[in-house]
Amino acid sequence: MNIVAVGPSDDPVLASHYLAIWDSYGTPIGDYVADAQQRVLDFIEDCRQDGVHGGFLAIVDGEIAGSAMCCLLREPYPNVIATNKRLRGYIWSVYTAPAHRRKGIGRALTASAVEHLRRAGCTSVVLHASDAGMPMYEAMGFNRAGEMRMDFAQP
Repeated sequence: MNIVAVGPSDDPVLASHYLAIWDSYGTPIGDYVADAQQRVLDFIEDCRQDGVHGGFLAIVDGEIAGSAMCCLLREPYPNVIATNKRLRGYIWSVYTAPAHRRKGIGRALTASAVEHLRRAGCTSVVLHASDAGMPMYEAMGFNRAGEMRMDFAQP
């Protein structure tokens, strides 16, 4: 396995992997917006503007086996703490192709993203884990955090 940093030419692969994650959650095709792929591409490009964005591909036997992306966490509130005390990175879209799962690829991609964010000066890293991914992230040193959520019934 080889983990390589991505460039803009890899964005279509990263976007397709991000959408594949939503597919794996059982998201019905009718729930996607018509321009879902373009929205992911635009988001990746927007993330590049912070100068911290990172993306990685896992290559196994010449085949793309997975990917991960990271950027600065976009806070939903005013950040009043100095960046040398609190600069949070965010890891998103850790994807492993089904044929390559349970072989350490997700762990290697996540470790690459963590190191990228550490070198960029981040003081912590946040990610949202699927139920399947949670044990791996905990084994890597991530802790469960206290996000609270309330879902509303959909018509």
